[in-house]
Amino acid sequence: MKKMVMILFSVFLLAISVFAGGQIDAENSYDLKSMSWDEIVEQAQKEGSVTWFHWYLQPAFREFVKTFEDMYGIEVIIPDGSLEANKNKLIAEKDRETGDIDIISLGGDTITTFDPAKFFYGPIISIIPGGEKLRTKIMGGDGKGYAVAFWGNQTGLAFDPDMIEKKDLPQSIDELASWIDSHPGRLGFNVENGGSGPSFIQSVVVNTAKDIDYSNGDSSPEKVAKLAPAWDWFSKRSGNYVITASNSDSLTRLSNGEFTIVPAWEDHLAGLQRINEVDKRIKYYIPQFGMFGGGNVVGIPENSPHKAAAILFISWLTSAKTQSDLNRDFGSAPQHPEASAEYALVPMEQRKFSTVSVDKPFKDDIQNAFVENVILK
Repeated sequence: MKKMVMILFSVFLLAISVFAGGQIDAENSYDLKSMSWDEIVEQAQKEGSVTWFHWYLQPAFREFVKTFEDMYGIEVIIPDGSLEANKNKLIAEKDRETGDIDIISLGGDTITTFDPAKFFYGPIISIIPGGEKLRTKIMGGDGKGYAVAFWGNQTGLAFDPDMIEKKDLPQSIDELASWIDSHPGRLGFNVENGGSGPSFIQSVVVNTAKDIDYSNGDSSPEKVAKLAPAWDWFSKRSGNYVITASNSDSLTRLSNGEFTIVPAWEDHLAGLQRINEVDKRIKYYIPQFGMFGGGNVVGIPENSPHKAAAILFISWLTSAKTQSDLNRDFGSAPQHPEASAEYALVPMEQRKFSTVSVDKPFKDDIQNAFVENVILK
């Protein structure tokens, strides 16, 4: 008798478990595309949390998203992790029924390496109110409406106004060459550990090795061989510039008075000045010979466990108000057309000198050829 009671009790518990599981599945099974925005917000608040795999300035962003948390009562979890580690996790989890990632940030150039429509839920621009205003193409990548830009950055030249007047700033490649020749040791740039130096190298390459189609990222030994005029340009001044260890190293040494001009990311400089690691006297400009701009996107993996909370967060993140706040707090270039850029380090008229980076694999071959033909010679 006791054994029969135990069996019946076990069956009863199993039935409850199955029923509860069915309830949970029913609650989590929804189609954002058929829901009103109010219904999406309500569902997002039921979910209660969203996990954003974001690879840079994590402590600062954990503070920044508190505005969203207070507004909607939804916790935003930002785990530690690098860009490469996060991307690898996205790929590794692709075929899982439910992944760990609700939202992921990627560089605009990263989405050239895979099809966003095969990895992300969407298109989200047709779900987010005002989504038609959001930018989906950035840094050579196209999010196809599944990934949208939320962060813009720009490379340019940071300078010490105590060492050089604005009217004397080099604007053309010829002016830059003359300035380097007459100011030995006053220009520093990195080759690795950050993209500001490589952007500078690429800008010199594009302006000196002109018999190349840079709009095509395809590479070949013949195409790489045509870069020779650029390596001659650098080699002629090899004793007059300094190779630094990283983006940060360049800016720190500029701030300390060792250099007069260094390549830099606009948002990176603004961030270091905000925490007083680089002196606020340091200024910034985009030269007329052009340096490339870039940016980052966010997307929702197809197997995100909290899609409603994820799309609500992306709507907030890409809104004009939040984009203006990102410009104020981080120096990023706003990606919403109605956002304010009043805290940018450069005036709007200089933005026309922003260029598009050369695509891979030729971009990587330019960098490798610089090392081989300039650094190692």
